[in-house]
Amino acid sequence: MLKLFQHKSASQQAPPNPGTGGAFFTWGFNPWRVLLGVTFIGLHLLLDRESVVSRVWVGTDAWYPPAGLELALLIGLGLSYAPLIFVAGFVTSMVNYHLSPFGAIIWYVNGLIALSYAAMAAVLRRYIRLDGILRSLQDVFRYIFFVMAATLALAFGGALSFVWSDKISLHHYFAAALNWWIGDSVALFCLSPFLLVYVTPWLKSRLTGSIPFELRKLSTDTDRWSKPRDFQNSLEFLAQGASIVAALYIALGSRFAGTYQLFYLFFLPIIWIAVRRGVRGATAATLMLNVGTIFMLRIFPQSLTRLVSLQILMLIVSVTGLCLGTLITERNHADRELRESEGRMQALISTIDEVVFEFDVNGIYKNIWTTDETLLIRPKSQLLGRHASEFLSPDIIDPILKIFGEVLETGKRQSVEYSLPLPVKTWFLARVSVIPSSDGRPTSVCMTARDITTSKLAEEELRRTTQAAESASRAKTEFLANMSHELRTPLHGILGMTDLVLDTTLTPEQREYLEMVKLSSDSLLGLLNGILDFSKVETGKLELENIEFLLSERLFQTLKIMQFRAEEKGLELSWHSDAGVPEHLMGDPARLRQVLTNLVGNAIKFTEHGEITVQVQARELTQQTAELHFRVQDHGIGIPSDKHHLIFDAFTQADSSTTRKYGGTGLGLAITKRLVELMGGTIWVESEPGQGSSFHFTAKFGLVRTPASVVPALLAQGDML
Repeated sequence: MLKLFQHKSASQQAPPNPGTGGAFFTWGFNPWRVLLGVTFIGLHLLLDRESVVSRVWVGTDAWYPPAGLELALLIGLGLSYAPLIFVAGFVTSMVNYHLSPFGAIIWYVNGLIALSYAAMAAVLRRYIRLDGILRSLQDVFRYIFFVMAATLALAFGGALSFVWSDKISLHHYFAAALNWWIGDSVALFCLSPFLLVYVTPWLKSRLTGSIPFELRKLSTDTDRWSKPRDFQNSLEFLAQGASIVAALYIALGSRFAGTYQLFYLFFLPIIWIAVRRGVRGATAATLMLNVGTIFMLRIFPQSLTRLVSLQILMLIVSVTGLCLGTLITERNHADRELRESEGRMQALISTIDEVVFEFDVNGIYKNIWTTDETLLIRPKSQLLGRHASEFLSPDIIDPILKIFGEVLETGKRQSVEYSLPLPVKTWFLARVSVIPSSDGRPTSVCMTARDITTSKLAEEELRRTTQAAESASRAKTEFLANMSHELRTPLHGILGMTDLVLDTTLTPEQREYLEMVKLSSDSLLGLLNGILDFSKVETGKLELENIEFLLSERLFQTLKIMQFRAEEKGLELSWHSDAGVPEHLMGDPARLRQVLTNLVGNAIKFTEHGEITVQVQARELTQQTAELHFRVQDHGIGIPSDKHHLIFDAFTQADSSTTRKYGGTGLGLAITKRLVELMGGTIWVESEPGQGSSFHFTAKFGLVRTPASVVPALLAQGDML
C-alpha cells in the first residue's frame, strides 16, 4: 500500500515541565533552536523520501521513520515543538508528494496527524515520567498501549484521505489503514526510544545548558553499553553486531530463506543484546535490525505474503527489545542502588562502630554489616542463613528471641545486654527494632550490637571500689562508735569524781582548776555523744520512736533550757506556733528536741546581739499525717551563699576561722540533716554574711484523734518569755 503524504506528528509536554528543552517559538533568539528547526525539517523530508524509495524496493512500507523522529522530538523537548512538526509535514507533502498548499487534503492530513499525536503525547506526559519509557517497565507498558491505540485511530482516520483523493478504492481501505498503523508503530517502538536515549540528552544540553538528572542517571553504568570498552567488551560488541548481520542473512538471503520462515531468528540477537546491555543496547540493536531489513529486502526481494509476516514480526521484535531492555536496565538500576545502599550502610557502620544484624522471627541470620568480624562469634559467611542457636548458648539466645517476638508484636524498640565467649569475654549492648515490610506485617528485625566491654569493666571496677570504700567507711564508723562507748566510761568516772571533789572544801585556786576540768570533760562528752549519734546514722542503726506527745509541751521544755544560755549572752529567745498547727502528734520527740537544740544552740553560738526566734507552721495536713515547717532565725554572723551546701557535710564549717573562734567539730548540722531526713523532711538555709541566718526544716508526724482537752498554757508562756 502506498503512503503518499503521511506527516506523522507526535506532540507533547508543556514547557514548564522540568524535562522540557525550552519553548521553540520564543521572542528571544537562540541559534541552536533555529538550527534544530532547519535540521528537523531536512531530516523529516529525507526520511520520508527514504520510505518512498524503500517502498519501491520492497513493495510495501516496513516502517515509517518520520513518525519516530516526530515523537522523540515532542517527548524529549516538549509540546512547544508541535508547530515545527506540522510545518515539516506540510513541506514534506508539497516536496515529496507534490500536493498543493491550497488543497484541502494537505491541510486535513497534516492537521489530523498533528492533533492525534498531540493528544497521544499529552496522555503520555500525564501518566508517564519524562524518563519513564527508558527506565520503568510499567511506563513502557503504558507507552505501548497508548501508542498502539492512538496510532490505530490515526491510521483509520488518515487512510480516509487515500479514498478521498482516489489513490485507493474503498475495498482496500482496511488494508491501507493496517499498513499505516504497523509502519508507524514500528518506528515509534524502534526509532523514538533510540533518539530519546542517544540524541535527546545532547540536544537538551545545547538548548538549556544542562541535562536533566534522571537522564544523566540513565546514561551512567546501569547498562554495559555505557561502560568503557576493554578488549573483552569490545569483542562482545563486535560479536553482537555480527549476530544481527548473520540473522538478517539467514532469514532473508540464505538458500533456506525461501523454504522456511526464519524471521524468528531476529529475536536471538535482540534478546542477547538486551540482556547484556539493557535499554541502550536494545534500542540500538532494534534500529540496526530494522535498517538492515530494508537493505536486505532491496537485495533479496520477498513475496507479499512474507512481507506482511515480516512487517508484523518487526513490530513484535521492536516491542520485545524495548520491554526486555527496559526490564534489564531497571534491574541493573535496582542492583546499583542496592550496592550503593550497602556501601552507605557499610560507611555508616564504620562511623558508629557497631555490628548490625538482620534476623527473621525465628532467629536466622539474614544479613550482617560490620567492619570488624572479630566481634562475631563466627565469620560472617558461616553465620548467614543459619540459626543463632547453633552458635549461642540457650541462656544467651533465648532472651534475645523473646525480645524479637515482643518487638514484632508491639513495634517498640527494646534493649538487652549479653556477653560472648570470644578470645576474651566481650559484652555487647543490643538494640532491637522492627524492619517495616510492604504488606504491613514485618517478619524480620534489626539488631545493632555495640561493644561495651570497656564500660562494663569500668563499671565492675567502680563497683569494687565503691564496695571497698563503703566497707572502709563502715569500719571507720564502727570504730568511732566503739571508741566513743569506750571513752565515755572513763569520762563519766572523771565527771563523777570531779563533782564529788567540788562538793568538798577547796581553796579558790583548787576549785578553779577543778571547774576547768569539769568544763573540758563536759565538752568532750558532747563530742563523743555527737560522734556516737553520727555513727549510728551512718550505719543505719538509728531508729526513730513513734510515741504520742504534745508539741507545745516539748517546745517549752526544750527552748526553756536554751533560753537560759541565750540570756547569759544577753540575747532574747522567743518561739511561736501558728494556730493551724496540731497539738497531739505521733513521732519521736527526743530527736525533734535534738534537732531544735542543735539549730538554736548554733544560733546562740554565732549571734553576739539581737533576737533569736523559733516559728512552727503547718505545711500540709491530711487525715492521718501532718507536715510541719520549723524556722530558726538569728541575727548572727551569716553564711556566704557559696557555703550553704557545705555546712551540712560532716566535719565541715563555713569558715575555718569559726572553728578557732567559736569551737565545734562540724558534726552538729550533719547529724541534724540526717535526723530531719529520717523524719521524712528536708533542711535548708537562707543567709547572707552580716545579715544573720534563717534555718528551715520540715518533718512529718502522725496525727492522734483524741477528744478535745485543755491544752496547758505553756504555749502562751513561751510567747511571753
